[in-house]
Amino acid sequence: MDFYQWCTLIAVVAFVILVIFAVRAILQVTRTAEAVEYLAVTTAENVEKTKSTFELMDNLATFLDSGFCRTLRLGMDLVKKLRK
Repeated sequence: MDFYQWCTLIAVVAFVILVIFAVRAILQVTRTAEAVEYLAVTTAENVEKTKSTFELMDNLATFLDSGFCRTLRLGMDLVKKLRK
């Protein structure tokens, strides 16, 4: 074998190795994408489960901030001061 045949053989082997690594990398990227998709779906389901709780907390905060609750607190403070 002469020099050019050795160079061609080395280039072909390097190309085959490059293709093997590229295929393995693409398979790993695919697996990672599937795992990320699974996590996103699971997270979305968990957020949907807790959505009602956050709505309840928001409604409670709105109630506590409303004028009715402030009036009720003022009345309780007045009753406490009158008892003393």
